[in-house]
Amino acid sequence: MHNGRVHTVDELAEVCARLRAEGKTIAHCHGAFDLLHPGHIRHLQAARALADVLVVTVTEDRFIRKGPGRPVYNERIRAESLAELSSVSHVATSPWPTAVETIELLKPNLYVKGQDYRDKDNDRTGAILAEEQAVQRCGGKLVFTDEIQFSSTKLLNEFFSVLSEEQKDYLRSLQTEYSAADVLSWLDKLKTTRVLVIGEAIFDEYCYCIPDAMSNKTPTLSARFESEEVFAGGVVAVGNHLAGLAGQVNVLACAGKDNNDETVTLNQAAGVTTSTIVRPDAPTVRKRRFVHRILNQKLFEVTFLDDRPISPETEAEFIGQIDQLVPHVDVAIVLDFGHGFFTPAVVDRLRERAPFLAVNAQINSSNRGFNSIRKYNGADYISVDEYEIRLPFGDRYGALRDLIHRLSEETGCRRINVTLGSNGTVYYDGADFHQAPVVTNQSVDALGAGDAFLAATALLVHCGAPSALIPFVGNCMGGLMAQIIGHR
Repeated sequence: MHNGRVHTVDELAEVCARLRAEGKTIAHCHGAFDLLHPGHIRHLQAARALADVLVVTVTEDRFIRKGPGRPVYNERIRAESLAELSSVSHVATSPWPTAVETIELLKPNLYVKGQDYRDKDNDRTGAILAEEQAVQRCGGKLVFTDEIQFSSTKLLNEFFSVLSEEQKDYLRSLQTEYSAADVLSWLDKLKTTRVLVIGEAIFDEYCYCIPDAMSNKTPTLSARFESEEVFAGGVVAVGNHLAGLAGQVNVLACAGKDNNDETVTLNQAAGVTTSTIVRPDAPTVRKRRFVHRILNQKLFEVTFLDDRPISPETEAEFIGQIDQLVPHVDVAIVLDFGHGFFTPAVVDRLRERAPFLAVNAQINSSNRGFNSIRKYNGADYISVDEYEIRLPFGDRYGALRDLIHRLSEETGCRRINVTLGSNGTVYYDGADFHQAPVVTNQSVDALGAGDAFLAATALLVHCGAPSALIPFVGNCMGGLMAQIIGHR
């Protein structure tokens, strides 16, 4: 199969060098080619007609970001399928996110794209311009073919979708009101927003192990340690999410006596400014999870924390930092993990000073039943999960919308979102409810998905985005986060 025409990219570079030495002209096409269709075939035939030899490079699986379940076919199958086409002379997979490095390595005479890439203004990534400049540096040029247009993404979404009928119906309905350009336009508006994220810094430790067996002497699971990863979580992780959305991101993090700036800002994204309040009487919150390395399932968790309220001295420092930082931002996002950082005096000062206050009061295994969202009277936006609204009201089975109304009336907050796990989201805008299903059915690790949801939706609510887009974008952010191990 494929007649030996599939190479590594370095091997293909040697092939191209030999062809150039023989005086042959080379056309180069690049893409995902996840589902070969008539548009691809005609495009490749047209590209082959422009030169003596056509080489094709395929984007590696890890760089494809076209939705859940993509790519459908792995890079090896995609490369081998292309190699079976008579118009294609040689194929390789590309180990870079764009074709720039590949072009510079292969040095084709022509870099060939379809007509849907002709309008560079529609290329929000800027990849086409960068690729054009790359081929020009190599003495070649960018050309476009005019074959009939198809879209692998549209075909796969329509006929090979991993989404349920409910999800597809929801997306079709949303598309009748808003285009992709509309969504991107609202995301662009966030780029001028100044945001402050406030809460605990948390070290999320993943200890990967392989269970051996039950201990002979006690009913204890024995596991063999293999490796570990440490992520900066809590407010630091949310600051990283916002770095790609907002114009200015500041983080006010509570850390413990074991803190130093290098550890709190571990993995911090560029452009994020972090201020730290140190609790001299407590450690930095650390959550150590033991994870089955093969199944990627959490087996056990150990938490290191002191959840007593912060001392009066630390509280005074915290309030002073609020007074200093909040006047210079548009949005303050509170991530209250229920570990003693947000005292009544701190909550009062935030309510008084924040121009727009977005809040999540998390209920977790360490604070269960003792961290209520009801203490945040006057918040402008609240995002909680279903348990975090039911437990404070002691109502396990009541109608969810009635509970949202109760929370709105009690806190004065007119914009409330409740995430429902695999059942999606309900958003209340003070007048109407907007229900949205999840947009992906795959979850690798749910850690931080709700925080990612809050980060994106808080800015959209502040900017006045349409209510229907709030849960949609939030579900996209949460769904993307759920595809990632920890905070990688």
